[in-house]
Amino acid sequence: MKKSSKTPGKGTLKKDKEQISKSLEKKEYAKAKELSYKFIDTYPNNIFGYVSLLDALTHNYGKYLKQDELKEVKEIYNNALDIASKSQKNELKTKLDEYMYDIKEVDNLSKIRLDITSKFFLKRLNDNTLSFINQNLNTLNSYGKKGIRIKNGYDFIKGLFYLICLIYNLFHLNLFLIITVPFGIFGIITMYSFIEMNFFKKGKYKLEKKELDKLIKIVNDKTNIIKQENIKYDEAIDFLNEQKVSSINKLPYTFIDDLGDIISNDEKATSDSIINLFLENDLVKFNLALENNTNLSSGDVVEKLEKSLKNDDDEVFNFINSKILEKKNKQSEALLMKKITTSNIIISIFLLTLSIFSLSVVINNFYDLNIYAFVIALIVGFLSILFYNIDTGKHNSLSDSFSDNIIGTIFNSSLIYVLIYDTKVGNISFVYGFLQIPITFCLIFVGFTYFISLLKYNYLFKKLRK
Repeated sequence: MKKSSKTPGKGTLKKDKEQISKSLEKKEYAKAKELSYKFIDTYPNNIFGYVSLLDALTHNYGKYLKQDELKEVKEIYNNALDIASKSQKNELKTKLDEYMYDIKEVDNLSKIRLDITSKFFLKRLNDNTLSFINQNLNTLNSYGKKGIRIKNGYDFIKGLFYLICLIYNLFHLNLFLIITVPFGIFGIITMYSFIEMNFFKKGKYKLEKKELDKLIKIVNDKTNIIKQENIKYDEAIDFLNEQKVSSINKLPYTFIDDLGDIISNDEKATSDSIINLFLENDLVKFNLALENNTNLSSGDVVEKLEKSLKNDDDEVFNFINSKILEKKNKQSEALLMKKITTSNIIISIFLLTLSIFSLSVVINNFYDLNIYAFVIALIVGFLSILFYNIDTGKHNSLSDSFSDNIIGTIFNSSLIYVLIYDTKVGNISFVYGFLQIPITFCLIFVGFTYFISLLKYNYLFKKLRK
C-alpha cells in the first residue's frame, strides 16, 4: 500500500472511522469498501482499515464469495496480521476460520449436487439401456418353439388398402392414377413381404426350448443387474439428498440468496437435459454440460455404454441378427425415447378440442362436401389412426410418432375421398383435391391422431422400460 506523505490529525482519524462504521451499519458495503481502501492508504499501520475492509468485502462475514473473490480477502487478512497485536490476531483468525468453514460447507454442498446429478444421469443411461435389452427380449418372446408368429399385420392391411385403391381407380379412370399406381405397387410389395415373412419362412427360426430358455435367461440376468444398479442409484440419491439438507442447514442464512442453483432441487431435470444433448449428438454442448454439472467425464459415459451394450460376445444379439435375420427395427430410436410430459397432455387436450370443433363445423356446413365420400374417408382415417404400428413406425419422440401417423392418416382419408368424389361427382379440381380436402382432414384428425399416438407411445415406452 502506498503510504501517505502527510500525517493526519486525531480528529480526522476519528471522523474517518465513524464514516466507515456508519457505512457498515447501514450495509452500504460498496461505500465502506471504498472508504476502507482510502483509510488504509492514509493510515497504513492502523488495523482498523484492514478489519473494516474485510467486513466490507464479506458483508460482515455474511456473503458467500467464490474462490477468485476470496483471493482479495486472504490478501487483506495477511496484511492485517502483519500489524495486528496478539489479541487482534486471535480475533481475526477466529472470524476468518468460521467464515472459511462456511465457505467450505458450500463447496461440499456443490460436490453433493454434482454427485446427485451424476447418479440421476447414470440411472437415465441405464433406463435407455434397458429399452434396448427389452427389445431383444420382445423379439425372443415373439418366436415360440416352432418359430411361428404373425408379424406386422397392419403392414398387410395397409398394402391391401393401396392395392384396392389402385384396382378401384383402374375401373374408374382419372388423373389420380399418378398416385394410385406407385402406391398400389408399394402395396403389392408390402403384402408379399408380409406373406413371405409369416408363411414362406414359417418355422425357419425354430428354437429348441433349451436354447430359447437360455437366451431369455441371458437377457433377464442382464436386465436384473441393471435394475439392481438403479436401486443402488436411488438409495445413493436419497442418502445424498439427506446430506444436502444437512449441509444447507449448517450454512448462515445470509448465504442462501447467493447460492442460487447450488441449493435448488433440479438435479434430475439437469441430468435429463444433459443426456438429451448426448442423444441428440450435440457432443460439444454435452461435454460442456457434463463437465459443469456432474463429476463424470465423457470417457466415463462411453465406458459405461460399452460395458452395458457390448455385443461382441452377446449371444442374444448375435442370435437375433444372424439366425433370425431380423434387424431390430428402430432399435436405436428406442434408446432415445422420452417420457410423456404434462405439456404433451395439455397439447393433446387442445388439439382434441380443435378436432371436435372442426368436425362439428364441417358437419354443419356440408354444402361443399359429398357426404358418402366424406363418411367413408372418415372411417378410413380413424382406422389409419388406430392401426398405426408404432413398433415399426417412428418412435424417437412423441412428435415423431404423431407426425408419422398424421401424414399417413391424412393421405389415406384424402385419397379415398377424392377417388369416390370423382366417381360420384366428377370434375374435381386440383386445389380442392390436393389442398382443401387434406387441410380439412388435418383439422379433423389432428387431435385424435395426437391422442392415440400419445397412448401408443406411452405404452411402448413403458414396455421397453419395464
